[in-house]
Amino acid sequence: MTKNKFITGVATLLLGFLFSCDNTTADPINNNLNNPNNPNNPSGGGGGGTPTISGPRILHKVTVNNVTNQEYFTTGTTLEKAVFKEASGPSSFLIGRVTYTSGKIYRVKFEQEVNGSVPANSLSYEYNLTYDSSGKINYTTCTTMAGSIPSFNSEYTYTYDGSGKMTKIVEKKKAGTTYTHFTNYTLTNSGDNITKVAIENGMTSPTGVPDMSTVYMSTSYNFDGYDTKINPYTTLPKAFFITWSLLHPANFCSLSANNVMTFNIINPAPIPAIPGAYTYLYDSQNYPVSDQSQMQKYLYKAL
Repeated sequence: MTKNKFITGVATLLLGFLFSCDNTTADPINNNLNNPNNPNNPSGGGGGGTPTISGPRILHKVTVNNVTNQEYFTTGTTLEKAVFKEASGPSSFLIGRVTYTSGKIYRVKFEQEVNGSVPANSLSYEYNLTYDSSGKINYTTCTTMAGSIPSFNSEYTYTYDGSGKMTKIVEKKKAGTTYTHFTNYTLTNSGDNITKVAIENGMTSPTGVPDMSTVYMSTSYNFDGYDTKINPYTTLPKAFFITWSLLHPANFCSLSANNVMTFNIINPAPIPAIPGAYTYLYDSQNYPVSDQSQMQKYLYKAL
C-alpha cells in the first residue's frame, strides 16, 4: 500500500465514517450476531426492535447501508483492537492494535490487511505514548515502516492550557538521526469541543529547530457546529483517538464531548475546500443511534 492510497482511504473516515472490521475474528464483519434487525442483538444501538441500553455502554460498531464500516473490540472498557474499512476495496482493512501498561495505552499500531494478511511493502505506523504525572499524554513517538524497511520517525510534544485542554501538538520528523520537517497542530477549544485544528508544515534544522520561514503548507479543519448530545467515541479510550487523529487530523472531532454537525476543511490552493454536515437520531439517553436517513447506525455494547 502506498502512502497516497493509505491517506486516501483514511480521509474517508470523517466524510462518511466508512470503517470496517477484520473478518478473521470470532465475531466477523457482516455476520448476523450483531445485526440491528435481530431482536436478540445484545449490542444495542436502536432500530429494528433492538433493545435499548439504559445504563453505561461502549461503542461497538458503525454500519452504513447494513455494512459494518468500523468495529471496536473491547473487554469491558478496555479497547483491544479497532478495524476500519478502507475505500480501496471490500477486503481491505486498516487495523489498530492497542497495547497497555499499568492500565494506560502505551502503544497503538496501525497496519493494513487485505484478505486477512498484511501486504508486502505496505505502510505501518506504530505510536508509543508516555504520560506526565497528572496522566496527560506529554510525548509520543511514531515509527513508520514500509514493509520491513524503516521509512521515517516522528516525535510529538503536547501543550495544554490551565484547564487541561490540549492546545498544541508539535511533530518533528527525522530520517535516521537527522531532523527534517515539522508539523504544528494548533487546537481551538470551545467548552469541551474542538472547533478548529490549524496545521502548518515546514522544515527544521538538523537538530530539530522549526524554521517558520519555510512553512510550505497550511490546512485548517474547522468543526463549526456541534449538538448537545453524547459523542459515542467518548465511550472509548481518548488516547487511542489522539493517535488516530495524528494519523489523519480530520478525526480530531472524535475527541470532542458532543457530535460534530457541520465542518469545513480548508486546503492549500488549488485544492478546494471540503464542507460537510451531519444530522442524527438519538435514544432516550442522548446517544446517537443513526443519522436522519437511518442509513448510518451506531451500535453499542452494554457495560
